[in-house]
Amino acid sequence: MESFAKLKRRGTDLLNSLPQNLPSMPHLPHLQRPGAGSPTMKGTWQHISIPPLPRSSHSLDVVASNAYIFGGEVEPRKPVDNDMHVVVLPSSGASADYYAVKAKPSPKQHLSEKSSAPITEEDETEAQLKDPLSDVDLGSPPPAEAEEPSSATSDKRETKSLDSQVPCPRMGHATAVIGSRIFLFGGRSAESSSEPLDEGGRVWVFETKTHTWSYLDPYRNSPIPPPRSYFAAVATDKPRDFAIKPLRRASSWKEWAEGDSAEVGIPQRPIAGNVAAHATDEEDAGFGTFIIHGGCTAGGGRTGDVWAFDVRSCTWKELPSAPGPARGGAALAIAKGRLYRFGGYDGTQELGGQLDVLELAVDEFDDRVSKGEIGVFARGEWQTLLPPVTSAPPPSAEETAKLVPTEEWPGSRSVSSLELVLGGGGREYLVLMLGEQSPSSQGHAGAGRFWDDVWAFQIPPIGMTAASVTDAFLQAVGRKTGEGRWMRVTPRPYDEENALDAQGPGPRGWIASAPLGDLEENAILIFGGLSEDNTRLGDGWIFRLE
Repeated sequence: MESFAKLKRRGTDLLNSLPQNLPSMPHLPHLQRPGAGSPTMKGTWQHISIPPLPRSSHSLDVVASNAYIFGGEVEPRKPVDNDMHVVVLPSSGASADYYAVKAKPSPKQHLSEKSSAPITEEDETEAQLKDPLSDVDLGSPPPAEAEEPSSATSDKRETKSLDSQVPCPRMGHATAVIGSRIFLFGGRSAESSSEPLDEGGRVWVFETKTHTWSYLDPYRNSPIPPPRSYFAAVATDKPRDFAIKPLRRASSWKEWAEGDSAEVGIPQRPIAGNVAAHATDEEDAGFGTFIIHGGCTAGGGRTGDVWAFDVRSCTWKELPSAPGPARGGAALAIAKGRLYRFGGYDGTQELGGQLDVLELAVDEFDDRVSKGEIGVFARGEWQTLLPPVTSAPPPSAEETAKLVPTEEWPGSRSVSSLELVLGGGGREYLVLMLGEQSPSSQGHAGAGRFWDDVWAFQIPPIGMTAASVTDAFLQAVGRKTGEGRWMRVTPRPYDEENALDAQGPGPRGWIASAPLGDLEENAILIFGGLSEDNTRLGDGWIFRLE
């Protein structure tokens, strides 16, 4: 038997003789160790070279690689114009471009108004004479004069602004995108600079395909939200899968055998142009839901309510109000069927320190003949996420222990940006940036202090994605993940040699922002805003989360 020392030496020599170029074993991604400081992420800022368009309290939307800027103010409480300013975003090495579109009504709006002419008293009398069941009492509801109006229904449906076929110049409004259309609500005009516009619940629609305006008035029995300005809006494309009308049953064997061959022909002899002649655009009938929250109401008040406008049925529906004080200038985003809200201004101070969440769901039906989606509703009440805290030991025996946060959270703010972007592995992040830190002593006529920071909140994954599998494994082995946490983002220039990129947008608030969507899933565009020296800014920036 060989001695233990000799066996140990032979084993060491054998290991040393192995080749040094073997492939390395896979390793887990580096994670921040507990107690090693707050986790951070990285991003870049890129300046967009376009003619300056100084303004604040405006709106910004991105559709098909184009940014659409509407409204705003350069001088306090004086809207600039009602042109739609379009910025062609830089892509594939091409620089940005800019042009303006004058407001003009959609020809479809005139056709729909002619087809839906008001019914006169003579028309009703003639219809009753032709109806053999007009004398039969079917227990119809009492006349409209006997009904008590709903508290949410406005009594001021006919206003001066309703006579226009295009939206008037305004500020403090909010917009959101459904499909290729931009939906707009609320705001203040030059005539009502101290009060929000009362348009009877009307929602304006900008057609990006034709560069024309139309509008959707609420159905006559629909409740409507109070007029408001300086509020937040988001949108979802649900409901979209509506019930398909059942096919008409053939009245004879011949009709069943021929089918639709008289219209489309047969495979050997098809009728050209039939498909195009009967093609329809789903946006003409409408789909999706436009959601608004909070804002400044008439008489200097504020609200924390939430309203959803169903585009297809043209009806407003009130959702559960958000928790906390009524506010304006809150940041709102929608992701994975949930509404997320952060911050705002309650008339005294900026709000923050919590992230409020409302889960949404789609109501569906199935009568065994057809099935489809009906509308969006809230599943329960709002939930509030607070920073985790721990008990810190008292500095002396006379003092009591205090609760201190264990994670770094964004500071309180309003009129900021909160947008959804996609990261690697299927992860989704809410990016919060900029905004007002403290108000001005001069009110809306002055400028307060602003933030210049960027934060990212990792949304909990839903479904089987690479991100959900990775996070589940890490949690199983007791490792922390970024799920459900705020992380500070450290930005750097997109182009190190570009002086403007290196400078960054700087502190500002009253901005407008929008995600770039399919153009760049990890990017957000911000435009304009107000600086700390009370100057309206007219530059554009693209932020990319790395």
